[in-house]
Amino acid sequence: MKTNLLIGIICLALFTSKTHAQTAIVNSQTEAKKSEAMKQIFIDKFIVPEKSKQEFLERVRINRNFIKHLNGFIKDDAYESTDEKGNLIYMTIAVWENEAVLKKAKETVQAEYKKEGFNISEMLERLNIVMDRNIYKEAQP
Repeated sequence: MKTNLLIGIICLALFTSKTHAQTAIVNSQTEAKKSEAMKQIFIDKFIVPEKSKQEFLERVRINRNFIKHLNGFIKDDAYESTDEKGNLIYMTIAVWENEAVLKKAKETVQAEYKKEGFNISEMLERLNIVMDRNIYKEAQP
């Protein structure tokens, strides 16, 4: 009798452990799919010296016009201010349908840069521009 009870407890523990593991895997997969389906907000912040402003803004115009035609693009906005040193602080916010289309858009932009012979790192260094780039998701209340 004690042996049967012990076997029953062990089987129940194994079953419960397996069920919890399966639930954790399903929850993890659900969260990954949810993340892939969530809008991606691509935010760039630039600090641009006054002398570099004209060339920088021309490049921004080219880039913003290009991405508007890519698959999965939802919208973009730009904001600007000037700091105490006279530098332009320029932010761009591009919203994409999901992670997959953002990844594809990045690849397409890089291919376009290569075709044009444009090197963003070189331009930023040459013009003394500081860039901070991040990808965000909409916050859930």
